[in-house]
Amino acid sequence: MTIDLIDLDIQSLGYTRFISSWFYQGGDGCFLIDPGPACTINHLIAELEKRQVSHLDWILLTHIHMDHAGGIGHLLERFPDARVVCHENAVKHLMNPERLWEGSLKVLGDVARVYGKMKPVPSENIMTVDVVPFNDGIRVIPTPGHAVHHQCFVWEDVLFCGELFGIFHQLDNSIYLRPATPPVFVLEDFLQSMDAVAPYMDRQVCFSHYGVCHDGTEIVRIAKQQLLLWVDVISKYGDNPNMDQTMDRIIDDLSDKDPVFARKSLLPTELYKREMHFTVNSIKGIFGYLNRRV
Repeated sequence: MTIDLIDLDIQSLGYTRFISSWFYQGGDGCFLIDPGPACTINHLIAELEKRQVSHLDWILLTHIHMDHAGGIGHLLERFPDARVVCHENAVKHLMNPERLWEGSLKVLGDVARVYGKMKPVPSENIMTVDVVPFNDGIRVIPTPGHAVHHQCFVWEDVLFCGELFGIFHQLDNSIYLRPATPPVFVLEDFLQSMDAVAPYMDRQVCFSHYGVCHDGTEIVRIAKQQLLLWVDVISKYGDNPNMDQTMDRIIDDLSDKDPVFARKSLLPTELYKREMHFTVNSIKGIFGYLNRRV
């Protein structure tokens, strides 16, 4: 069994090793996990054509944020018979993505404009299922936390985890990991979702951002420990009205207390810059959770 990682780089943003679109093709058919944003769809189609793909059976969405699913409508123009599997909370947004687009602009600004606007998905293409009827079945596990419409997929000896465990990069002799906690972050949902996939962590874990880890048991342990640590550290800063001015202090504090996050210094320069940008979003997401809880 071979599962390909298709890189969806965004050159205009300097984003490399950013999105992992996972593709399987065999005698039993083919499926794709997360087609990426609209701006990379031409590249994705070219990669599929290199693999002589003339028909796409399944497109499986871990969630519908623009960098993961923004190009789904564009891809369906090329493969109109593909069946799209998503969480039930995602269906209305796929059919009418206007609110999703507006929310992306609010959170991401110009980055969302680079990603490109999403096209609607025909209702007849969309499915919500517990098991995808492919081969012996692809198990679908609802995993809210990063988003209410987030889900993971288990097939054979692979877990496709989306952003449940955050942002991953393989280093020479270690790993880098950071929580992906966007503005509507709920700690309890994240922890329950990690527990839901715990029975399937005895296999390789394919991340949406970025690549594959072959020690799933270690990943779930680190990710849960890291998430709780970040909430604890950030909670000590209270409801800070000058959060932007305090951000550097918080990042330094997290770097001191979280050795896995501290390995950001080992990332290539462009990846390091990108991580520093998105780390701020993760911190703001945790602040939002803490403020709502008060």
